[in-house]
Amino acid sequence: MSALRGLTSIVNQEGNVIEDVYFKIESELDAHDIRAFTRLGAMESLLHGVGFVWEHYYGGTASAEGIIDVGLEGVVSPTLQDVHGPGTAILDAQLNATETLNSEHFASRGIFAAWGPHATDTVSDTLWHKITEAALRTNLPLHVHLSQSWEEYQRNHTKFEQSPVERLKNLGVLECSFLGVHGLYLSEPDLELLSPDRHTLGFCPGSQVQFGFPAHFDSWHQLKIPWIVGTDCGVSNDSMNVQQELRLVAGMGSLRTTWSLEHERLRQLGTLASGRTVIENRQDAFEEFECYRDPSLLLKTITSIPGSMHSKVKVGQIKVGSRASLLIIDPNHPCLWPGDDMLRALAYCDAAPAIESMMVGGRWLAPPGQPFREVLLKSDDYQECLIEAHQRRQALFNRLN
Repeated sequence: MSALRGLTSIVNQEGNVIEDVYFKIESELDAHDIRAFTRLGAMESLLHGVGFVWEHYYGGTASAEGIIDVGLEGVVSPTLQDVHGPGTAILDAQLNATETLNSEHFASRGIFAAWGPHATDTVSDTLWHKITEAALRTNLPLHVHLSQSWEEYQRNHTKFEQSPVERLKNLGVLECSFLGVHGLYLSEPDLELLSPDRHTLGFCPGSQVQFGFPAHFDSWHQLKIPWIVGTDCGVSNDSMNVQQELRLVAGMGSLRTTWSLEHERLRQLGTLASGRTVIENRQDAFEEFECYRDPSLLLKTITSIPGSMHSKVKVGQIKVGSRASLLIIDPNHPCLWPGDDMLRALAYCDAAPAIESMMVGGRWLAPPGQPFREVLLKSDDYQECLIEAHQRRQALFNRLN
């Protein structure tokens, strides 16, 4: 979806952008478009030090091939939907693609499958049952958008008189392991239905502040539901730099002070007393969210927790049994200097420019000692990918017009 970056600056974001804008565009994509556009998004991920992704999109194996083309690895979930959306016309192909991806052929190339039900309002009960059976049969997790929009939440309550999570429980879906992304409308009763052993929630702060509002990840953490930090996609937050999301997580608690009743009174009254209540509110938020400033906790949300969500692959650790994916980072680079607290630097600074070398799945992206960023961007392969992506993007917009 990076091919659509910048599009939201000229469209109305008041409604459901996914359905009102993206669904229409995605209905025009073919497998060649998806593979070409995926290469550019995958390349951007590599340049930001991301070696393993969880990708959920249309196009079946085309997404996987685009990821493989540039040397990235990941879990790929072909989007499954049968109620409405671009995937309804290609459901059987997407189901078959998931089975195809769950193979030694793709695993040897660093690609692993997960089942990808789109969301609780675009997947019927019948399809949910089919996906649940397949997930338990294949021992693969689900990758689903969960309580991501008002429309989804409203449709479940109106049609089924249940929240999205309650519906999944009653359908037996909660017996499966899954990554549930976004969670803007999760209640505490919903969270209490989830199992810390099987379920992980995904928080995409940069995307959510543009297209909705930040999910209440603090309640996830307090109820001990594992959660991870992601970027969503380039079109929704303009960057594939997952590390840069961490500073937003760390500072999220203090943002509420600006929109508090205390700050509203300060703006109205401008008195010393009203100013004092603002700083008291800030102090309360600082103490309540103190744990989220811990660099170790922040880094876990993009390394060790995501790396343990799939039964057939381990990443994010340097140990026997994990995929050999490594970053070599220059601690003396100006972006990290002076490096007295390297964990904090890796969580809060922009580490991408300091990356010297990168290994993904035991393969160096560039020979050690050569600047991998220059090697990748100046390669003939990248230039060819860039030209094709430009051409296909223009052809796509021509079709839409």
